[in-house]
Amino acid sequence: MPTYSRRHVTLAAAAVPVAALFPSQTRAAEPIISQAERQQPRVWKPSSDRRIRLGIAGNGHCRFGTTFRFESHPNIEVAAVTDLFPDRCADLAQAVRCSQTYESIEDMVQDDSIEAVFIATDAPSHARHALLAMKHGKHVGTAVPAFFGNLDDAHELFETVRETGRTYMMFETSWFRPECCAMRALYRANALGPLRYTEGEYFHYHASKTPTPSFQDWRRGFPPLWYPTHATAFHTGVSGGHFLTASARGLPGHLPYQQPDANPYGNPFSGECALFQTTDNALCRVIQDSSSRRPFSETGRATGRLGSYGNGHYSGTMSPADLPDLSPPALPPGIDWPTDHGHSHGPLTDEFVTAILTDRPPAIHIGHALAMTAAGVVAHQSALRDGTALPIPQFAFSG
Repeated sequence: MPTYSRRHVTLAAAAVPVAALFPSQTRAAEPIISQAERQQPRVWKPSSDRRIRLGIAGNGHCRFGTTFRFESHPNIEVAAVTDLFPDRCADLAQAVRCSQTYESIEDMVQDDSIEAVFIATDAPSHARHALLAMKHGKHVGTAVPAFFGNLDDAHELFETVRETGRTYMMFETSWFRPECCAMRALYRANALGPLRYTEGEYFHYHASKTPTPSFQDWRRGFPPLWYPTHATAFHTGVSGGHFLTASARGLPGHLPYQQPDANPYGNPFSGECALFQTTDNALCRVIQDSSSRRPFSETGRATGRLGSYGNGHYSGTMSPADLPDLSPPALPPGIDWPTDHGHSHGPLTDEFVTAILTDRPPAIHIGHALAMTAAGVVAHQSALRDGTALPIPQFAFSG
């Protein structure tokens, strides 16, 4: 009788058709449809001819005061700008075609002619400045994150939005990335079915021995998941589900300022990976990492009972003819929106403006903004406790 090594068995099995080995488990392949196959031109329709007088606060390293192109929207008049540094304030005013400047946001919110404020200041000041503006009667849009590490700020923001009735929106770019728009459309059309598992990833490799420049050096060694929303948006931005519990682990930092005794946060991590239970009975894995050498990436995937989406493709039970249009939102014609963050800046600007004009909650309202941010803050606490599962505060908001 001949003898066979494990290698012989492996090669022999590989030559046999899978259907012959497992006849009861094979089935016809499900359709795999690319996102490009299900895109159609969209036409933007104005909701009003009224123009909102907007103030912009902040023009720091990332220039987020300018990159959302408020001055190009037909329903916006940039009425005033401010930055603590006079040269940056002047640059901001020139970029958005505005002549009125203020020395601080505290001064600018005193201007009763200003209806709304966009806050692009340092992350640790987002919550404080949003609270200040809303208490002066302004609608508020803010760069991410909604708050920075302090859960008390989250609760105060939530109550202030409810008490003032002002529109609040966090400008999370992943929410309007093409892949997130596609997954949201598929979910709403029931092409995914109930979600089972989602992933959100934010890889932003940083090799420099010094941190990215920032006001009062706030970027020096901050906990990675205090800045989580580029990744958590790939769950909440698809289904609207929030996060119930977090269990996370951290990746030790390799640069000098990423050591716990060399940054103001006592943070030892340059990357963190979390597993969340969600309010819609799914599991969501999120990673934010700046020390792994891989291309920049802000992306996500979704898997449901009926289908899945990832890397620009849908696979599932819905026939190609029944799939929804997977195109991103339409924008005002003739506007050259920036390509930053997957062309998401234009849709964010238009959503904020439209929500104010139509007196409805914006897509990324206070409940979603706090849910996506608080999940990361609690996940960092879990990482410091070796993965202990921790509850996440809930912010149910109906507008």
